[in-house]
Amino acid sequence: MRLLVEISQGLGNCIQGTPLVHALWLMGHEIDLFVNRDPKDALAAAPLWQGWPLLGRVFTHREQFKVSDYDFGLTCYGRRLMQRLFPPGQALCVMQSAVRRQSESDANVELARFLGYSGDTPRSFIGRSERRFELPPRSVTIHAGCSPWALEKRWPHWAEFCSRLKSEGFHVVIVGTESDRSAERWEDAYDCRFNLPLLDIAALLDEATAHFGNDSGVGHLAAARGLPGLVLFGPTNPVKNAPNSRVLRALAAPRLQGEEHEQEAERPVPIARLTVEEVWAAARPVLEDPRRDPERNLPPRVADSPPERWQHYVRMTQAQGEAEGVTEVANLPPGFTPSVSVVIPTYNRKEAALRAVNSVLAQSEKNVEVLLVDDGSTDGTPQAFASPPERVRFLRKPNGGASSARNVGLRRAQGQWIALLDSDDEWLPGKLERQLALGGDARASRHVHVNVDGSRQDKPEDLPGRDIFGDLYWKLSLKTSTLIFRRELLDKAGLFNERFPISNDWDFFLRLARAAQRFEVAPEPLAVIHRSDNSISRGNRYHALEHAYTRICTLNALLWGSELVSPKAMIRRAGAKQLELSRAKLAEGGKKARHKAKAHARDAMRAGFWLQGALRYLRALL
Repeated sequence: MRLLVEISQGLGNCIQGTPLVHALWLMGHEIDLFVNRDPKDALAAAPLWQGWPLLGRVFTHREQFKVSDYDFGLTCYGRRLMQRLFPPGQALCVMQSAVRRQSESDANVELARFLGYSGDTPRSFIGRSERRFELPPRSVTIHAGCSPWALEKRWPHWAEFCSRLKSEGFHVVIVGTESDRSAERWEDAYDCRFNLPLLDIAALLDEATAHFGNDSGVGHLAAARGLPGLVLFGPTNPVKNAPNSRVLRALAAPRLQGEEHEQEAERPVPIARLTVEEVWAAARPVLEDPRRDPERNLPPRVADSPPERWQHYVRMTQAQGEAEGVTEVANLPPGFTPSVSVVIPTYNRKEAALRAVNSVLAQSEKNVEVLLVDDGSTDGTPQAFASPPERVRFLRKPNGGASSARNVGLRRAQGQWIALLDSDDEWLPGKLERQLALGGDARASRHVHVNVDGSRQDKPEDLPGRDIFGDLYWKLSLKTSTLIFRRELLDKAGLFNERFPISNDWDFFLRLARAAQRFEVAPEPLAVIHRSDNSISRGNRYHALEHAYTRICTLNALLWGSELVSPKAMIRRAGAKQLELSRAKLAEGGKKARHKAKAHARDAMRAGFWLQGALRYLRALL
């Protein structure tokens, strides 16, 4: 696949996008880079990545590339221009919520992990010039400045810190620009190397022993060259902005009650609260043992072919970390060897979970174990299953989502057949007996859909045909609670992708449909699907569904690249979903809903649904 990756905003943000480029390259893709900064800054930064063997071309202007030349666009944390340039479903981006608990580098690589990458976060990359500075031994670089519009990030005690370094026998090198120079000009007492081109700064950093500075792009340059040291944080986020390094650490000023490490906060943390003694205490171990950042544990590059991409993705789902702190209380007869394992995830649905479990135990097929996986419930579910019924294994884990809970059960299932059931659903009598009599190594059925108002309807109206993958790709008509499959299919299809907060069943269904030699669907309803306002699939429905559908369509196009899920077909699928979302928002009514309906209609038009999208847009205006 040919991909265009966008990095943007500040120099540090751009550098933190390069691990994603490396991860995508390891997955076999061909990659060009778009440095989306102000023209002057983009031209200054682009040489850092020109000549990187992993990359093709490096662009600094929108006019230099054509969207039609690429299969997909990916946007690192930042401006997200790719979302506006590429048709719906053909671009993936890092959302702001992704950096709340992790660095930008890790958040960016999450896009690759979502697509199947399973290695460490690669080190950031920048090139360097051939210039030699001949720095003396024990040279330490200091960046005491910061952006002119963010002076609150500047630690006011650098002069004293540098004086200590000098007294300890270190050669102090001040880097940055002339605008970083202080009013007192204390920097003149040291080796000042201001206004160097970025490639020369990289070469200078290679000769240094350690680096110390404020939260700025220079710190990320140092991290990319593997230099140890400290980056100081006060009013900015030490998690989100942390350098991508194991030896260049973030040191944050202590936060008092009501303060935040955010510049826009009402009470940002003042960086001046960091004392010289605190910084020196953190710096001394680095100075005594200045080890460079070690290489990361990266997988070998795979061939760019659908089978290799498939295996990469399956291995990623299987390599997802097991939840910690899982406990189990089981009530199995002595010597019991089940032929069917039923996995039921639940969270704060005590009564519904009891109903689901009882519907399994009431089946005519009795050689069954039930694995009820409680995802950290607080509603009395653990107490209700403290002494589980016979043939029931009650597992409890910290809250991590439905996919995480399902995977806990799948890893522990003992039966040669595995069936799935959501805790708010139930099985009809004879469900297992009927499905076990069918052919195929994966089986599903129609279901009874019960709405919030109690109305009932048999679904789907049309069963999938021979091309089960194609039918499920264009419309997920089957439900997880009707599914049963041979256990060995997990080796071919993998586990649930825990990075999907919603519609994770669609992703799993598609992989199972690809892995199964034969997929049979019973024509009669064998399960009851209850829909309520607090169902997993109802929370934040429209936004979450839009995000999930886009990502799953993109994922399958990237995995297969076939005519069925080619970028063109995937854009049509995403456009159809935009029309559906626009129609739903129009039916909802209200000013905000109409605004969302217009946005969905515009995206549908960008996907090629010009007439239908325009009609939806006009209706939203009325």
